[in-house]
Amino acid sequence: MKKLLSLAIAGILVFASPGKSDAQNHDPNGLPPGAIPATTGGYFMTAKINGKACKAHAMMPLDKAGEIVGFYDGDKYIGLPYHKKDLVVGKKISFSDENADLTSNDEVQVWNGRKGEMEITKVNGNWAEGKFFFTGYSYDSKKKIEVTNGFFRIALDK
Repeated sequence: MKKLLSLAIAGILVFASPGKSDAQNHDPNGLPPGAIPATTGGYFMTAKINGKACKAHAMMPLDKAGEIVGFYDGDKYIGLPYHKKDLVVGKKISFSDENADLTSNDEVQVWNGRKGEMEITKVNGNWAEGKFFFTGYSYDSKKKIEVTNGFFRIALDK
């Protein structure tokens, strides 16, 4: 019995890292596997969150996430809807129809963007660019957060 208890405690200590998310446990950069560093000429995302400028340090390729994802603070991210058919210059996607989301380090943690818009501004070769803004709401809709002046660049699926 003592041996079994020792094995159980050892297992808990090996697999539990207090204060870290699953993403941080799996990657030394604190990102999910497959994330790509954001660069000025490559994958890129910027926005203002409640007036504070933020810039993605990494992004998830479309084939891994199925949406446009920019990591701005460790494993915290802005997520935008992605459908290949919508990648047409001038196409506007209303977030009342398709939600955007934002994760944060506050008590809300996940903000649901039901009000806002994304517009495709450029499609060139294997890259697409767009701009976005949205108001994110807590699940009980009692709190809100503003995401403005958003810009993204993504590599298209091949």
